[in-house]
Amino acid sequence: MLDNDRLARYAAAFKKDASKEFDKAVMALISLAWEKGDLSDNFLWEANPQLDAEANAILRDLSDTLAEKAKERARVAVQEMLDFDEFDTAWDQTDGDDYDTILFRLDMQGSHLKDLLAIWIALAVVNNIGKSELRVLVLRYLNNPFTSPLWKRIPIDSLRWGRGYSRNVLEQLTLIGQNAIIGAVRFAEWMDASERGAKYYIRRRGSSYACDECQELANKPIPIEVPFVIPHGRCMCYAEYFFDEIV
Repeated sequence: MLDNDRLARYAAAFKKDASKEFDKAVMALISLAWEKGDLSDNFLWEANPQLDAEANAILRDLSDTLAEKAKERARVAVQEMLDFDEFDTAWDQTDGDDYDTILFRLDMQGSHLKDLLAIWIALAVVNNIGKSELRVLVLRYLNNPFTSPLWKRIPIDSLRWGRGYSRNVLEQLTLIGQNAIIGAVRFAEWMDASERGAKYYIRRRGSSYACDECQELANKPIPIEVPFVIPHGRCMCYAEYFFDEIV
């Protein structure tokens, strides 16, 4: 059985990766807009096809980099925590299908970031704010842009999301990567136990966080033929494997 705290540390380390790469991407996009964009109170990336293409390239690089860093974090975790040499199979099995891969989910968050920055840039132009100060504001108000001094003055009906909109893109990018790491390591552990002849496993709660979904799955014998999966973000439940038949 894997050390749950140790696995949590591998996942937590990815947060630093995500923060670093996100900051780089935000600054690159803002700098690109200042260099090649038509800066106005109606700023749109799509207004300039070349600008739009370069912005998309920055966002693709962000997604590719985070996907690779998550995979490498998971690979190291499996190597150091398990005597198991089929990591790529475990990773592929947890990577989703063609329309819901880790990379696809990261790309979706990149699109949200692009939309948010278009609004931030337009507001910065109106308020005569430079790109360095804008970067600071974007990072400071990631959780809810409407709490920033600039967004508070926006009429409610001028944005398609409305006042209730709140999406911390960095938090979502981090969550996607951490889930990938935890899911791949848990799947590798299940594959390893299966190959060593385990007959069944019992899910155990790995935290004191109240979760009806995890509680419903916990403390019941599950045939080894049923793969171990994490049912929600950052799930730290774990499997206790048994090598005798279910009584």
